Amino acid sequence: MTGSDDTILEFLQEYDLALSPRSIEYNLSSRHEADISYSTINRRLKLLSEVDLVEKEYPDGGFYSITNKGISYLEGELKAEDLERE
Repeated sequence: MTGSDDTILEFLQEYDLALSPRSIEYNLSSRHEADISYSTINRRLKLLSEVDLVEKEYPDGGFYSITNKGISYLEGELKAEDLERE
């Protein structure tokens, strides 16, 4: 887990939306002053999906949302070392 992961998860939790990687990048950089590149967001979302912290709601369009497991992670109920890739 990286600081970028936490930022992405916190953003998805705060706004409770399913967003594309490009939408996340745009909003984080232009409205929330977080400097995370599109390629990093895209790569991290795929990894976060593998450990079930986010889910791809609309596979054809690539819209991601936070899962209950992702919320549990942010609330400190899960540790990074407890997460396993499927």
